[in-house]
This record gives sequence, structure tokens and C-alpha cells, in this order.
Amino acid sequence: MMAFGTASKFAHLRAPALWGTILALILSACCGFARAPQTPETEIARISGDDIAVKGAVSVEVIEGRSTTVLASGSDITVRSGAALITLAAGGEIDICGPAHFTLLESGETITVALDYGRVHSRLDADTHFVIYTPQVVLTPISVGGGGRDLSVGLTQAGTICVLATLGAARVELQLTGQSMIVPQTGEMTIEGGQLQASGGGGEACACANPQALSPRPSPATPPVELSVPAAHPREHTTTQSAPLPADEEPIYQVYMPPLTFNVSSPEPPPDPSPALILLVRRVRVRPAAYFTGVVEPAPPPQPTVASPPPAARPAAAPKRPSIYQRIKNYFHSWGGGS
Repeated sequence: MMAFGTASKFAHLRAPALWGTILALILSACCGFARAPQTPETEIARISGDDIAVKGAVSVEVIEGRSTTVLASGSDITVRSGAALITLAAGGEIDICGPAHFTLLESGETITVALDYGRVHSRLDADTHFVIYTPQVVLTPISVGGGGRDLSVGLTQAGTICVLATLGAARVELQLTGQSMIVPQTGEMTIEGGQLQASGGGGEACACANPQALSPRPSPATPPVELSVPAAHPREHTTTQSAPLPADEEPIYQVYMPPLTFNVSSPEPPPDPSPALILLVRRVRVRPAAYFTGVVEPAPPPQPTVASPPPAARPAAAPKRPSIYQRIKNYFHSWGGGS
């Protein structure tokens, strides 16, 4: 009975001590978490520009007199004026035309640009996962045939969006309705007031209002090359090139078919043309049964004519001496008195 009474007597003293111990353990755990080393931020891209402001940058490096800012996921970027160039660690480049404001994010292997306003021109290969978010639409560049992608997106502060797919296609998805459509390669589209409109301005809508080219990136210094002069010039071997053989003439095929059409307002693709309206024409050159080949040479020039000298005059023939018979005849003739 005494032991039970003693335990009940000191019970009110052990309760505050127990709560104090628990509070000390909680404080020590919090201090331990506070002292835990923070994980260093991973570099996802680098940006350089003339007039930019970056929040949440990893570091700033100066390479050959030009400052480059290292970006991490969640970096908030403002391009006040001019242009800026972003080099992605995953591969590809993005040039920004100011004024512009956006946030660069990375989720898994996907790079996301949350664009508030400005123009974004992305040049990517087929393996880089890239998405552009705006308050109205989500734009995703699509590779065609495994090639690269070149997509320009412009968003004004009034809310007008322009899309230009220079290389590859682009998927445009409205965030409110979930509807999506494909902008074909070299196609252009304008989104104003939530309405999709085809544009044929040749890319002027997505161009910079005040373009300013970035300063050229310095080229790496080339190591000096030692040039040695040989003691004697090597003998040049002259090779005679034979005349190229004539190319074989192949038939020419020409296809006549109705023109292809594309309706931006229709989500369904247009029907394929009927094969009955497609005409295939084959053009060939008929060779003759016999043909001759040779070389035509020009006629030789005429020989110059030389004037021949006139023939020399022949000397007069000496008179012949009369014969004996003629002499006797002349003698008797002279005696006869010429009869």
C-alpha cells in the first residue's frame, strides 16, 4: 500500500517531464532536417542576351567577355528588349524576341516553356521533348519523317497567338475545350478570341516587331599550324580526264490529279482523291533503228595560188641549107631565064 501511494504521489511530476522529452525530440529532428544539405539544382539550359533578367538562376558565367546564365527548372526569365538565345542541355536552341516573359520548367525528359507574352522560336531535333504552354492553348512540335523541328510561337499581351511550323508539324490543343488540330509543315495559324484562323501572311505575324540579332558567338581559337616548306617541289602528275559518258535517257513520268485541299476549320482530314481522276503519263524518246556517230571536221583552208612565169620566147629556127638536088635545080633554073 505504501508503494502504490508513493507512485501516485509522483505521477504528477513525471507527466511534464515526458512532454518535455517529446518536445526536445521534435526540436532536434527539425534542427536535423534544417542542417541536411540541399540537393544542388540541375542545369537544364543556358541563356545569353543583351537585356534580360533571370530569377532562380544557378550561376552566371563569363566566357570570352560575354555573360551566360545557367538556368534550372523553374527559372523565371524576362527579356526586356532585343533578343536572347537559350541553349538546351537536352539538345536544341530557342531564340526569344523581346519584350517577353516566360518560365522554363523540366518534368522528366520534357522541357516546358510557360509563355506569358513574347515570341519563341524553337529549333529542335527529333529526340527532344518540348512543349509550349500559354493561357489558352498547348503547342507541341511534331517531327515529320524523323527530321528536325522548327516552330515559332508568338503571344501578344492582348492574347493573340500565332503559330508557324517552318519544319515539321505542330499540335495545337485548346485548354478550355480540349479540342486539338494539326498545323502542317510550312503552315501558319492565328488564334484570336479563342477562334482558330488560317493565316497566309508568310510568317510576318510571328516575326519580331523590333528584331535585334544576337552578338555572334566567338569561335574557338584554332591551334597554330606549322607549315613546313619542302626542299623541292613535288612533281605534279597530270592526269587526263576522259570525256564523261552520256547519261542513259530514262522515261519521264508525270502525274495529273486534282489539287489537294486543307480546311483549317474542319477537324477531320479531307477525303483522298479518287483514283479514277488520277492520270499517269509516261514520256520516252523513241530511238531510231540505225544511227551513226562520228566527228565532223572542218574543211581544210584553200591553198594559195602562185602565178606561173610566162613561157620564154623560142629562138628563130636557122634556115635549112638547100640540098644538092635543090642546088642543081636552082642552077638550071637560073640559066634558063627563070622558065
